[in-house]
Amino acid sequence: MGTAVAMLALQGCAETTPNLGKSGQPSQTSVQWFNPDGSPRFVAYVACTSEDESCSTANKAFSEWADDRHVELRLIESDDAVFRSGTPSSGKAKTMPYRVVIRFVPLVVPSFSPFSGGSHVVGRYTPPKVGYRATTYVFDSATGSLLQETPAHKEVAANPDDHANRYIQSEVDDFLTSLDPAYSRK
Repeated sequence: MGTAVAMLALQGCAETTPNLGKSGQPSQTSVQWFNPDGSPRFVAYVACTSEDESCSTANKAFSEWADDRHVELRLIESDDAVFRSGTPSSGKAKTMPYRVVIRFVPLVVPSFSPFSGGSHVVGRYTPPKVGYRATTYVFDSATGSLLQETPAHKEVAANPDDHANRYIQSEVDDFLTSLDPAYSRK
């Protein structure tokens, strides 16, 4: 499980999200995502891509986070200009110091038992897995310059009898808590 785990850093009473280096350890530069009163200092953009319907569950989880934390959230396409230039392709956002752009790919891998010919199992049973691959980019809103880029990846074994949506919701919540340690889904 190679998730980049964000650590809570305090600047006065303000919540911050550290810039994680390649080792997963905080670098010297941290971006303050929230003001001391808890109000956000960024607009969030999320591009979710999946080969199945997982993005509807993931987008719902991101929307719940945005509502709870009073974050302006824009759902965008994975080819939006914001990934290239730091400036979104459409719409004006409120003036905020940062743009937090997340490329999120839910992973749903079904269980697997290799068969040879008819019904003879050739190998071991592989349980289903659910998780994500994500990259979080933080851009300076005024200049469009990239301040941080943090990849994350996580997979967990799932119960084959459970519905994948519960796991996807849980994994998105886990990812959001790594970005915003003050967030906890009720």
